[in-house]
Amino acid sequence: MGYEVLLIGRKSKRNFLLNELPYKAIRFPNPFRRGPLMYFVFNTQLFLYLFFKRADVLWANDLDTLLPNFIIYRLKKIKLVYDSHEYFTLTVNKKTSRKVWEKLENILFPRLKNVISVNDSIKKVYEKKYNVPITVIRNVPYIFVRVEGAEEIIFPGNKKILIMQGIGLNENRGAEEAILMMQFLPDDFMLYFIGWGTVLDKLKKIVLDLQLDSKIIFIAPLPYKQMMEYTRQCFLGLVFVKINLNDAHLFTLPNKFFDYIQAGIPVVASKGLEIQRIIDKYNIGAYLNSLEPSEIAEEILHISNNVEYNTWKQNTISASKELCWENEQTVLIDFMNNLK
Repeated sequence: MGYEVLLIGRKSKRNFLLNELPYKAIRFPNPFRRGPLMYFVFNTQLFLYLFFKRADVLWANDLDTLLPNFIIYRLKKIKLVYDSHEYFTLTVNKKTSRKVWEKLENILFPRLKNVISVNDSIKKVYEKKYNVPITVIRNVPYIFVRVEGAEEIIFPGNKKILIMQGIGLNENRGAEEAILMMQFLPDDFMLYFIGWGTVLDKLKKIVLDLQLDSKIIFIAPLPYKQMMEYTRQCFLGLVFVKINLNDAHLFTLPNKFFDYIQAGIPVVASKGLEIQRIIDKYNIGAYLNSLEPSEIAEEILHISNNVEYNTWKQNTISASKELCWENEQTVLIDFMNNLK
């Protein structure tokens, strides 16, 4: 659309592949890794940078970047987009911290004019709460096309490969349950993790303690197309999120869910509202009523002996043609052409 994009973030131990991005990215150093001081330092840096930086549109990604963007938007009279990737306040576990974020949201959200979110469930909650119109733009990938001459990934012979991928190997994402599940699956199943997260070291320790290192493989983050070379050859894609009726995970719709569809593999997932809606609509997998490891293993064994698996796999082809960025970008373009 002719925009010169600048991405602003903070430095961390993660080795982001910034050299591969088609736009400029800068990251501020921060002496704090988490907590109130980390947010205070980053928001102060962001405010000062934006104050002296010319911009036509500010794009605030989630509530933890909204305040400095909002202040600059008011001071400079430029356009502001608020991009709510999740029901942010429900992701905050500490009650005192949650109250602070809720107070900030209550002050700023009703004053916003251009808001997007990632699914209909979050849209409905926020529109009802704040009476602000929201546009849904889902985080779906481009249609996956293999790179000609791409290196063929060789898996151990005659194994059914289960995969859990993405940056979010964090708490409450079901990674621990996925490992424990492998105790109950026969040796012709293997589990691959591709990515990183806050519980990675913990996961590796569990694997060693249970002597499952022959059945579970950890792979560091990969460029997208290289990662998808693994994914497309797997048996099932796993989306395990610990969901209850009172937290943000109920509305979860992770990127890896759509990656699995583009890779052409069926999905086994937690029973979130948005996940269930898509699985039911396209008939591309199964969802779980429990994250009890033995019950997950039982469901996966059932799938491996079920002729419906082939139907699910075939259905991912039609689903991938609809759930792709080629379609979704038209919503974004229309949104950007009508900023207020």
